[in-house]
Amino acid sequence: MKRFDAILEKDISGYDGKFSRLIAEAPALYKLMTRLLDDPDCPRSMSPLVIAAIAYFILPEDIIPEEKFGPVGYVDDIYLCAFVANEVAKESASPDILARNWEGKAPIDELVKEILDREKELIGEEGERIMQYIGYNQLGMTPSDSVD
Repeated sequence: MKRFDAILEKDISGYDGKFSRLIAEAPALYKLMTRLLDDPDCPRSMSPLVIAAIAYFILPEDIIPEEKFGPVGYVDDIYLCAFVANEVAKESASPDILARNWEGKAPIDELVKEILDREKELIGEEGERIMQYIGYNQLGMTPSDSVD
């Protein structure tokens, strides 16, 4: 059986359209989530959120489905990974937790910031819907943790 990141790499291979630079980082963002799950410095309270991001990537029918939109359909998955990475970084006592689990091309801190700053451009008004889809409120997150 092929690893999901290899399938993802094949799906986006050669894509040169809208958000292509960010979409090219999708396999690395997926791998980041799987590595965070295994990182002993990742706060246990973050595990459900990391698992949700991994599952969301794998789901064929999510808020912006790849089957319908092609590689652009990964922008919601990318956004969710950036959101989760940011939450993990904030909650972790280890300042380099993202960097040591990252193998993408762009510096991870800059990439996460860019994706979060471009939320409206990437996913429009779908942020809250994505959080509902993964059961964000049911994952033990407090109201102060909610999405802007």
